[in-house]
Amino acid sequence: MTKRRKSLRNRTITYSLLGIIILLFFTYFVAQNIVFPHGQPIVNQLNDIIQNAEQDKWTEAEDSFNKLMASWEKGKYLLAINYAEADYSLFIENLARMQGAIEIKDDMETVSQAQSTLKLWNNFIKVVPQP
Repeated sequence: MTKRRKSLRNRTITYSLLGIIILLFFTYFVAQNIVFPHGQPIVNQLNDIIQNAEQDKWTEAEDSFNKLMASWEKGKYLLAINYAEADYSLFIENLARMQGAIEIKDDMETVSQAQSTLKLWNNFIKVVPQP
């Protein structure tokens, strides 16, 4: 085989791999936007939990939490692909703490956990999350 032919084949392989990587990233972010359109369902549910906890509306806060968990269950595996174990684990831990705070009707802890979860979520939906 000639030197030129080898070079051409290597270039073809390089471009093919680059194309596959770009396609995978594109597919991942499209899927993320379909499952979590701009993150709104989760953001809205977290804001509802904060508002309901501040107003001592615990039944509504629990309903919002249940909706939040349903939204989370739909896409948690999609997010697990892209995010560090520590952030993902902290998010799940915050959800558990928030659920406990709602059950004992602790407004300060509920609001604190919901705000922390909201900050993590806003970082999750960025194209390039911050550490």
